[in-house]
Amino acid sequence: MNAQARLGAFVLIALIVLALLSSRVGRFQWLEQQGTMIETVLQDAAGIATQSPVLMAGVKVGVVQAIDLEDHQALVHMLILPSIKLPASTEAHIAGGGLVGEKYIALSASVGDKQPLKNKRIPSERQAGLESLLNDAASVTDELHEITNKANYIADIVSAILDENRQDIRNTTQGLGDTGKELSSLLKKHRKDLDQLLKALPTTAQASEDFFTESTHAMKDFREMIIDNRENLYRTLFELRKASENLDAFSDDIRRNPWKLMNEKPEIKASHRAQQDNMEEMLLTTGME
Repeated sequence: MNAQARLGAFVLIALIVLALLSSRVGRFQWLEQQGTMIETVLQDAAGIATQSPVLMAGVKVGVVQAIDLEDHQALVHMLILPSIKLPASTEAHIAGGGLVGEKYIALSASVGDKQPLKNKRIPSERQAGLESLLNDAASVTDELHEITNKANYIADIVSAILDENRQDIRNTTQGLGDTGKELSSLLKKHRKDLDQLLKALPTTAQASEDFFTESTHAMKDFREMIIDNRENLYRTLFELRKASENLDAFSDDIRRNPWKLMNEKPEIKASHRAQQDNMEEMLLTTGME
């Protein structure tokens, strides 16, 4: 083989190798792939592109066919190999091989799930791995930083209030101290009186209890006396009412005919309630109710 033939063969082999590397790096497929199409919705598909691998338990089961935008989220279409039968509990998330590793779609399912996947769209779970931990750590750091800023702001406000009212606080504290001293002195001065008062409290309480007990008995006796003399009280009230009515009649008679007192003895006319009064008098006399 001459030099030109060897050079041509070398160039051809180099072009073939270059084409293979380009198809590998660019994820270019020469033939149309076969399999089952499924899709999932991810909040962020950064690092995922067409022909990105789809792995399950570390084993490649398919590739990413296309990525679309749906409701401001990434709709990822995946082509699963015909020999792979996914279970019904399959979920998807983005994973990576490290800080700078290649991103891929990771599928997971419940252990022992033997029911076949019927829906073409599978749910997605939170991103797992080191990137998710870093994102969570950054979020926690931001929250701690915000809490620290708020705490410093509150501390500054409290410090400013204390500085502004330092003299008033000092005066108030001094006043409380003086009040405490005066109260202590007052207690010491009247300690004997307080001791006597405390000693007399049980006796006073007992006397009050005896007073209320005797008052209760006296009220009970008074009530019984009222009940026993009820007939006499009713009769007395009845006589007082009749006397009042007679006085009213006598006054009316004098007002109408004042000269009648000079000629004859005034006569008290019976009222229209005479019959009722006689009945009440009879009831009171006989003791009937």
